[in-house]
Amino acid sequence: MGRFLLVPDDQLSKVQQAVAELGFSPADEDVLPSQYGSEMSGSTIRYHVVNHTAALGYGLVPKCRLAFLPLSWTGITLDEVVPILEDDGLSPPLPPSTLTVPLSAACAALARIAARQECSHGLRRIVLEQISGIVTYTPFDMSYEGDYMDIPPKSQPLSDAEVLEIEQAVAVVQGWKMREGEQWITDTLVDIFRGKKYYSKFPRNKAEIDGTAKL
Repeated sequence: MGRFLLVPDDQLSKVQQAVAELGFSPADEDVLPSQYGSEMSGSTIRYHVVNHTAALGYGLVPKCRLAFLPLSWTGITLDEVVPILEDDGLSPPLPPSTLTVPLSAACAALARIAARQECSHGLRRIVLEQISGIVTYTPFDMSYEGDYMDIPPKSQPLSDAEVLEIEQAVAVVQGWKMREGEQWITDTLVDIFRGKKYYSKFPRNKAEIDGTAKL
């Protein structure tokens, strides 16, 4: 378990100083091996914190991964942040002053990060998996009941209900307001929803974004 918090770049040193005053030192790879994509940014400040509020039983106390990243790494700006409307239920709880970003800004940030990486880079693979998880479990109905799920063959045509669900998801993504020059993000997601592209073909450089390179 862990908390990953974005911090405005000019406040990152203040956060590090505040955590140091609480008696914590940044953790290296020996103490805290990287497990998440953001930890591969090269600019993440990570701490290993014992979480006494979430005992596991049998006298075990979990250790919480606390990480701070500069906001600039994501490309997110302060005018995109919004209040958190619902507690995520994780421990320790976040202070009321903590903000978040809407789904569209989160996906755009991940797409920017993926576009900066070489195809073989592990961070690109992780980030694309995160985009896939976000856009699959948000606009699509992933609930089901039963002991197993039947997976139809690719040769089987989509049902009318499935086509409708895809087009509803397309409408959600097309309704996102993107920055100038970033419409390629929603265009790519729409192509993925409609089966025209795979996540692995997410644009990676300017030529691919402009459509002048063969994807």
